[in-house]
Amino acid sequence: MKSISPLPTITILPPSKSFRLSLICAAGAAASQLIFPTAARAIEPSLTAITPYLEKVLAEHPRSHQARSDVERARAEAEVLAQPLYNPELGFSGEHKRTPAGTDSGTGETTWTRVVEVSLTTDFGAKQQRRSEIGTQGVDVANAGEAEARLALVSEALTRLARYQGAQDKEALAARQEAAMASFVRLAERQRKAGDSSAADLSLARLALAETARLRADARVDLARAREEVRGLCACVPDEIAPLPPQLPIEDAVVGEDIDRVLDRHPILRGLRARVEVARSELRLSEEERIPDPTFRLGGGSEGDATLVTFGVSVPIPVLNSGSAKVRASGRGLVTAEAAEATARREIATELAAARASYVEAHRGWRMWRDQAMAPIEQQAALMERMWLGGEITATDYFIQIRETARVAQQGSELKTSAWTSLATVLKASNGFETFMGLAP
Repeated sequence: MKSISPLPTITILPPSKSFRLSLICAAGAAASQLIFPTAARAIEPSLTAITPYLEKVLAEHPRSHQARSDVERARAEAEVLAQPLYNPELGFSGEHKRTPAGTDSGTGETTWTRVVEVSLTTDFGAKQQRRSEIGTQGVDVANAGEAEARLALVSEALTRLARYQGAQDKEALAARQEAAMASFVRLAERQRKAGDSSAADLSLARLALAETARLRADARVDLARAREEVRGLCACVPDEIAPLPPQLPIEDAVVGEDIDRVLDRHPILRGLRARVEVARSELRLSEEERIPDPTFRLGGGSEGDATLVTFGVSVPIPVLNSGSAKVRASGRGLVTAEAAEATARREIATELAAARASYVEAHRGWRMWRDQAMAPIEQQAALMERMWLGGEITATDYFIQIRETARVAQQGSELKTSAWTSLATVLKASNGFETFMGLAP
């Protein structure tokens, strides 16, 4: 920032008044730097302006690839579960029989028996059907898990972007405050040389400059951290991301939908409902497994000069293990899955209600600050400068007032960031990114 020098061309006033006027002009220019900084980037009218950034995160982040691979694995497992339970078996058997020599015959007889059999165990229930159902429902669980992972990822991306651009605003505000305080120190030094202020006023100005320098250093640290968080998420240059638009969705558009409809399509609840169906199919499968599967055998061969045809059937006897324990365990698993779904539904409903309320308040707070506080901040800063330089208030009063004005400006940046992070939270809780950003996690 350029330093503001007195205006040497003003000669129609007495020297003291000319010097006082130059100080007022310079102070007004410095005070104007204390207003809330506006974004220097182009503003897009719609939330879709940041959709390319979110799409890049979804397309390239390893978490998306991991979720997609989980779906592919579930499909492969479903294919395994859809296969027949049993394969046919081919068996060979032989027998060599030798009859010893008797009293009526001088020599004994030798007989060879050769048999080839095919056996097949048959599903006498609906075990294969139940297994296939479990595989299909497992794919549903994986699909819901992928949607949940992508929803969490896109919400995190929006939250990090809001914090990063909020940190940019804070750093810009701190830089303007530091530059303004530096100008005020120079003005105080000139007043001190002219005999219009005390040494205490100059010391106070220098202390204020040191404080603003520390605040700017803190803002730089926060900005660096926020920048790297965005870079780590998108593997891109954060400064090239489109700015967040100044207008957020109105409260009714975000919170107006019926909560039951929101919950019905929420990916977490979709996944839990699919897990309930998996548990139900596992219960049915355990009941089917109590039905013994018989094994049928058919074969043929020869015994000496005779031709043999063999057949048989064997059935397991469920004496040592009847399968009832597995049925009970599967039943408890179904109860647990249903309880988990009911619990999650209540928790997500509570989270959604809280997120909606938080967004309403954050949005209203930001809108009220933007409409009511932005212009008065500029006016207050300039007014305090004129009163201080005019001798109406002391340097101490001036710095208290100017610090309070800067604090209010800082609150504006925090309110804007809070509104955007609240939007990310409510869109995650309501699965609303497709509605508001044209994005389908």
